[in-house]
Amino acid sequence: VVNNASEWLSGTLFWPIWLRLAGMKIGRGCEISTIIDIVPELISIGETTFFADGIYLGGPRIQKGTVTVSTTSLGSNTFLGNHAVILAGHHLPSDILLGVCTVSDDKIIREGSSWFGQPPFELPKREIVECDRSLTHEPSFIRYWNRVFWEALRFALPAVYVVALAIWYEGANRLEPQMSPTAFVLLGMPLLNLAMPVFLCLFVLLLKWFLLGKVKPGIHPLWSCWCSRWDFLFVAWGVLGYASLSVLQGTVFLIWYLRAMGMKIGKGVVMGEGFAQVVDPDMLHFEDGSTVTCQFQAHTFEDRVLKIDHVIIGPRSNVGHTAVLLYGADIGEGAYVVPHSVVMKKEHLLPGRKYAGSPTRPV
Repeated sequence: VVNNASEWLSGTLFWPIWLRLAGMKIGRGCEISTIIDIVPELISIGETTFFADGIYLGGPRIQKGTVTVSTTSLGSNTFLGNHAVILAGHHLPSDILLGVCTVSDDKIIREGSSWFGQPPFELPKREIVECDRSLTHEPSFIRYWNRVFWEALRFALPAVYVVALAIWYEGANRLEPQMSPTAFVLLGMPLLNLAMPVFLCLFVLLLKWFLLGKVKPGIHPLWSCWCSRWDFLFVAWGVLGYASLSVLQGTVFLIWYLRAMGMKIGKGVVMGEGFAQVVDPDMLHFEDGSTVTCQFQAHTFEDRVLKIDHVIIGPRSNVGHTAVLLYGADIGEGAYVVPHSVVMKKEHLLPGRKYAGSPTRPV
């Protein structure tokens, strides 16, 4: 039930309301995206906390035939990066930051500190982008309702399927009298069925260029209209285009579509799964002969400001399965990044070298 609700509500103003009704204790001003393994009644979250995507939050521990559940709490003004893991039973202080793929350790994490890696180590200094609080925490009336509009518009997306179905039905009514029964079954119906996913994918493509145009590196505060449109596009891509495009994974047709969405893909690039839906296509550059099976974090939302930049994978380089590349990462020609590694923001990996770890180190 939590997973199904998350598909439609995660990241919206409606999501904390739903989670409170499910039993979770959530302070005011929290921003929560997708969460995994959660038992809502056992979670307590302080005010103005921010969750990025895919947070493993206090999941039950299953060992030796026993399931153990524990209360888990987070202090106020906490930031959790993508795929951070908060272990059940941990109680973390306020004003902390856990970076991408970091596992919590409440024995060493103290108030006001920032942590990253496996095992986690303290970051001595991190870049902080300051914006007016009206753009990050205390929106004006117009900005608040602008966001509500774009988030509520998610629920109108199924109407596009209704339009597509009406077009299909009208096409069938027009074609059937003009073709023999055999031709209609063997040719007319397959073409009509193909037209449905083509229509949906083209609709997403038009949405991208209409709502965002060509995206450039930069920063965008949480309550800006740009962020609301950016988020809506990602949801629309998932709802309308993902199912059709996932069938095309591993084919040249998906590469053509991604290029049309803004990705730069060279010749002879091998792409693994996960490209049926891409968050920041304009930021991804795959050069000739590269092999790409990783995950991308071409943006971050620390300090409630979206920071976005290019990710470049050089010629004939290989980035392993589920490795995470943060924005500004540049993989040198012929380099190899071991699976499950994390390449830091604006980090340049040397050509021809092998890297592993979170964060990556030469091996």
